[in-house]
Order: sequence, then structure tokens, then C-alpha cells
Amino acid sequence: MFRGRHLHTIDAKGRLSIPAKFRDIVLRSYGGQFILIKDLVDRCIAAYTPDGWDELTAKIQKASSLAEEVKAFRRLMFSEAEDCIIDKQGRILIPPRLREYASLEKDVLVAGVENNKIEFWNPQIWEEAMSAYDPRDIARKMAELGI
Repeated sequence: MFRGRHLHTIDAKGRLSIPAKFRDIVLRSYGGQFILIKDLVDRCIAAYTPDGWDELTAKIQKASSLAEEVKAFRRLMFSEAEDCIIDKQGRILIPPRLREYASLEKDVLVAGVENNKIEFWNPQIWEEAMSAYDPRDIARKMAELGI
């Protein structure tokens, strides 16, 4: 569903234009709704469709709430989540704490990464993260997984 990378700018109020091909899908299928969350591994923001969020939360709910790590994970995920709607100009408002976490200041790389999720990155952080991977190592790992 979401494929490709797009460079957009975020304004001083934290409004980010969603790429047209992503925006059309979200408006048509989800009424323009995203759920934003800090990525807990990378310094970016994940934007889930409602279906993607439901899939993720169903997986989280299956984990035992007796484990301390599970409780901590739930607290982080749900307390950090923010609902947002695409406005009439095709933008979403990214809250200041999420912008700060991902170092989103002017240019924002919008990346399609899954069928139900896109990510917002500071372009410099994206380049640093991508350069850390050796494509041959990734290919070998995917082969081990049968992909």
C-alpha cells in the first residue's frame, strides 16, 4: 500500500503535507486518520493506519501483562500515541514532543515502509540509519527467513 520516499517540509506550527499517493489512500480508506507514535528503536515517527494500529494493539494485548517489560512497552506505546486527521490542505499536525524526538525541523523524509505504516524522518538521520546496513547482510538474512 505505502511505497516510496518523498521529501516534504514541515512548517513552524508542525504541519506536514502528506504525499498525494499516501494521502489519497488514507482519505479514501480511513477517513484521513493516522495514529502517530515514536518508533522505539529508531529516531523517527511511525504513522499507522487504523487497521495497522488495531493489528499492533491486538499483538500487544496477547502478551502477558505480568511481565515487567510488557507493562513498560504497553505504557510507552499507548501513552505516546496521538490520533491525527489529514486536514483540508492535505496536512497533519505533528505534536511538538514527537517532532523533537525525531528532530523534525524543516525537511522531512516521508517513507512508505509497510502496508499499514509510514515513517517520518529527519533526512540526515535517515541517511545515517540506512548507511549502517550492508545490503549483502540484509539479503543473507532475508534468504535465511525464506524471503
